[in-house]
Amino acid sequence: MVKPLKHNKMFDSSSLKLQIPAKVVTRNEIREKVDNHFKMSSIWPPVSLEALSEMAAKLMRDNGWDEINRGFVMLCCGNAIWRKVVETIPFHRRILLLPQCLKHSSLCQAEMDNIGLLCNDCGECSITSVVHEAENSGYVALVTEGTTITTKLIESGKVDAVIGVGCMEVLQKMFNSVSKFAVPGIGIPLLTNGCRDTKADVEWIRQELNHFREDPAVRLLNLNHIRNKTASIFGEEQLQQFLIPGQDETMKIIIRSLLAGGQRIRPFLATLAYEAFSAETDNAILNRLALSVECFHKASLIHDDIEDNDSFRYGKQTIHALHGTAVAINAGDLLIGEGYRLIAESCLPTGMLNDCIKIIASGHRSTTLGQGAELLATSGRKIVSLNQVLEIFDNKTASAFRVSLLLGGTIGGASEDSLSSLEQFSLFTGIAYQVKDDLEDFSGNKGDIRFRRPSVLLSLLIEAVTQNDLEIIVKAYAAGDYKAVCYYIKSYKIEEICTELLKKYILQAKESIDSLENLGLKLALHEILGKIFDKYI
Repeated sequence: MVKPLKHNKMFDSSSLKLQIPAKVVTRNEIREKVDNHFKMSSIWPPVSLEALSEMAAKLMRDNGWDEINRGFVMLCCGNAIWRKVVETIPFHRRILLLPQCLKHSSLCQAEMDNIGLLCNDCGECSITSVVHEAENSGYVALVTEGTTITTKLIESGKVDAVIGVGCMEVLQKMFNSVSKFAVPGIGIPLLTNGCRDTKADVEWIRQELNHFREDPAVRLLNLNHIRNKTASIFGEEQLQQFLIPGQDETMKIIIRSLLAGGQRIRPFLATLAYEAFSAETDNAILNRLALSVECFHKASLIHDDIEDNDSFRYGKQTIHALHGTAVAINAGDLLIGEGYRLIAESCLPTGMLNDCIKIIASGHRSTTLGQGAELLATSGRKIVSLNQVLEIFDNKTASAFRVSLLLGGTIGGASEDSLSSLEQFSLFTGIAYQVKDDLEDFSGNKGDIRFRRPSVLLSLLIEAVTQNDLEIIVKAYAAGDYKAVCYYIKSYKIEEICTELLKKYILQAKESIDSLENLGLKLALHEILGKIFDKYI
């Protein structure tokens, strides 16, 4: 049974002192002691502001540092933790960001473009020497303002590591982006405040620029590369290699279904997990793995379209609208059979194959139970309880994440502990994904709810209202009076309650992979959460 989450206290950074110690001896003492502390620590990124605050508080108590330095100590803690990853990344895959306020404002003659300052090597400030040293090592170095460029670079997936220099306020914002998308980053604070003629600790910058060590245990995963690799499987020529359509019309129908739109999240996740754990990628296995999970997914969509009487998907007519219900049911069944065949023909060891079949069968069972509960609630015009709607989300949405990640992890050789973490991650992410979907259906352009099926907003509403209002809402819903139901959703501020519920499940998803031993996959899953739930993190 899926239970609603309890509210956890979140870290409030509004009272945090964002300044650095005035004395160089104090700065160096804090940096040295923090670095030494984390050299002996088993803590790996990413870390939250809450965790950094707790770590900083302990170090401050142990060393007798003044409370005014908490922000700086937190920064040093974050650097020490992320450095374990940053220093393993080749220089040519890192970027150095410097602020324009380092320039000598009265003497600088550098030009500007749409990204930032184009230094002309006048030598009147520290920018020239730092940029030259970074670029000679292979860095991309940019002299820009604020966090907009940083955020765009991080979101693009084209940056493996960021070393940023800026005021404490800017570094805090940069940390938020780095933390949200799990991009390894180091922050170096300016020594002076203000937006003109600032100073930086050039020696500190050089130290961070030159940190490098080889560590085979740190293997990062590039989501763009994996996404493109997954997409390449779903071309007509590639599909025909695996499905052998010949002249069979039903096979042609399912190939058209597989070529149709969609984000291909499931094969992407299966590929991601497989590559994360596999010591050596076998493309024949990988292609069959990715294609099989998409076969199962497209089968469920074909059957859902029939059950929901939907005539269009991805802007095109559904199979049952084109060919009739019987043909569509049969095409969905064929896709299920093809999914099992692809896994069975992957030449996996017998024990591993058995585990894969169990994962698929369990996912198939969960999806069907979730769809059944949804159909029965819809046909009976019934508003289900919060526990019931969360269980539907678990069965229908979370199970798709679960099958994809567990299949990829199992075939890649993941440990039982890792698979358990992935199972928990799938649960919380799947529920959060569906809560977000329901919330945005209501607050989007249509100002509507998909009232024909269970919605978390309706379930939250019936738990919040008085008995008198509950009777009115139940009658209004049964009668199809959606305007009245929406009025009560607004009156009881259900959108706000739903948003908080969503944030708690996102937090649970993050915490569920804290102990995941595979660092590359851990960071990749955090990045995925950042991109899916960007505006809620």
